[in-house]
Amino acid sequence: MALFVCAALAPHYEWMSLPARLARHLSERDRTTLDASSSQPCGVLLALLPDAAAPREYEIVYTLRSEHLPNHKGQVSFPGGKHETADESLLITALREAEEEIGLARDDVEILGRLDDVYTMATDFVITPFVGLLPAAYEFTTNPNEVSELFTVALGDLQKPEHHGVADRQWRGGTFPVDVITAGPHAIWGATHSITTNLIECLKALG
Repeated sequence: MALFVCAALAPHYEWMSLPARLARHLSERDRTTLDASSSQPCGVLLALLPDAAAPREYEIVYTLRSEHLPNHKGQVSFPGGKHETADESLLITALREAEEEIGLARDDVEILGRLDDVYTMATDFVITPFVGLLPAAYEFTTNPNEVSELFTVALGDLQKPEHHGVADRQWRGGTFPVDVITAGPHAIWGATHSITTNLIECLKALG
């Protein structure tokens, strides 16, 4: 399993593939890290899937969490979960959970790097997101106990301003405005929105 793909990159940046350029950017940027000593650490995977219908275009894999789950049920998320054992890294946590949730074999993932840590106030999670490249036309197998739907959204659509807005959400008996991305079949908000926005910022930095 390849962990990071920053070596042997093309000498001319403009000729590098998007995944290679993103891997270099993630390796060189200052990443925000959060102390998880008093919170629940989690690892999630942003799976980058080549678009079979559009060469050099990519999609991000999202899941809609099952209504049977105890936390964040019915919400859009990335494959991943809680870090539970000291001998398991956060990367292995993300890959293990992705295998359990969507049938993604860990050896099929080429990890490009990490995004910023994100804190969830409602559940006291500190989430470390990993970006990974998948083979084209990958076939997923979802676990219905954890995932009610798997869908993809094109990177280009995620970056369009018309898909970024604000919507009201209910929390603890109150109504609050939250930032949302509406590029896919389900609104992306909360921690998943923060992580997606961080990825968009990194893509913009590629020029």
